[in-house]
Amino acid sequence: MRLSTRKASYSFVPVIGAPLHTGTVSEVVPVAPRPDVRAPLVMERLLQFCRDQDTRDDAADLGRLASALGPSWQRLVSSHFDDYDAQYIFERFVGLTLRDVCSSLRTSGRVLPLEVARAISEAILNGFSALDGQPSTPQRPLQLTDRSLGLAINREWRFALGGLNHWLGDYQRRIPDAETSEPLSPDVMFFLSPEAFQARNETPASLATRVSLFIWQLIATYHPYRGNRFEVFESMTRFSRNDVRVRLEVHPDVTPALSDVLKKGVRFSGERFANLAELRGALATAWPKPAASSDVVFQTLTSIGWNALRSQLHSLRREPMLPIRWDGVWDASRTPEEGLAVLEDQLLELQLPIESFPRRLPAPPDAEELPFTREDRAPLPLRPDGRVNNPQLPRIERLTLNLQPTLERPRGFFSRLLASLLGR
Repeated sequence: MRLSTRKASYSFVPVIGAPLHTGTVSEVVPVAPRPDVRAPLVMERLLQFCRDQDTRDDAADLGRLASALGPSWQRLVSSHFDDYDAQYIFERFVGLTLRDVCSSLRTSGRVLPLEVARAISEAILNGFSALDGQPSTPQRPLQLTDRSLGLAINREWRFALGGLNHWLGDYQRRIPDAETSEPLSPDVMFFLSPEAFQARNETPASLATRVSLFIWQLIATYHPYRGNRFEVFESMTRFSRNDVRVRLEVHPDVTPALSDVLKKGVRFSGERFANLAELRGALATAWPKPAASSDVVFQTLTSIGWNALRSQLHSLRREPMLPIRWDGVWDASRTPEEGLAVLEDQLLELQLPIESFPRRLPAPPDAEELPFTREDRAPLPLRPDGRVNNPQLPRIERLTLNLQPTLERPRGFFSRLLASLLGR
């Protein structure tokens, strides 16, 4: 996601795989500061190419949910809906997301110190506890990705539905016509609960599973069920069989007790944690080291993700819509550029050498697969009706996870996800 550097320039981000003539795209642009908001602002507008009341209802529900969450969640300043557009204005996130941190760790061959990982895990538990009891249905599951949480440059953790600064990029609307079903972002698919996968109502145990998935990726730098995101049948089988592909033991300091807790936490079948409180208690007992201080966490993450953060700060210097002052970040500057320059100097003084972090151990040979994209696959032949002739389709339709080979009613969430990724 790229923010515009000019007021009249928009960055269009389509929903993955959605055809533009029937799908939905969103644009994200900076907007002028407001006196009652201490942070920069960003606006995201959902552009609907099909007028659809369900889409408007979903967008309105998202706005209501965002307004009900606590201060750790990215603040919604205002929202507006008309016949075609859903528009949100909210505080801008500037900092490092979980995806940024994990990507930098993988590139450097390192892992987080375990005391830092514990402090971040506690922040994740605290932030996601705001979702406990929030509405989530098979048609509208809570959408969370590894861009849904991050540490801002004001040293505060921020969480968001969808992705920080991009709530609607992974937006999934309900469409009664099976021929125009839209796919869900693979990023969202990997952080769904077992109940969401199976198109059932989520429970308190669902949120415990989701949080466990985030903590696993934080420690191992990869999602536990990492694999070919577009080979849906294999991915679903891996989830349902609890076939973890990336072991926690790639971290040299992980103990058997901590590994056992998180193995139970990420299960999609069998005994699971009943709620966040149960997961929190088990983790508190299993962690071998106390949590690091917030200052140590900030210094560690900014050192690991410095290249991504510095690039973000440099792009902000050309941003005409930043406030002159930003409470807790640049308080006494005369211009945004001056404040950012001082901030960058302060962050440079905090940098730790990458070599000071624990080295990531090699994973088992079958644990990690090579990156996979649609372009890697040979095109599948078409059936006489024009649909893709996928050889996996008969096997998938035999699954009992709310799939219907003959669709006489609107598809459920999981059915639409699976069918659309397979080209049906």
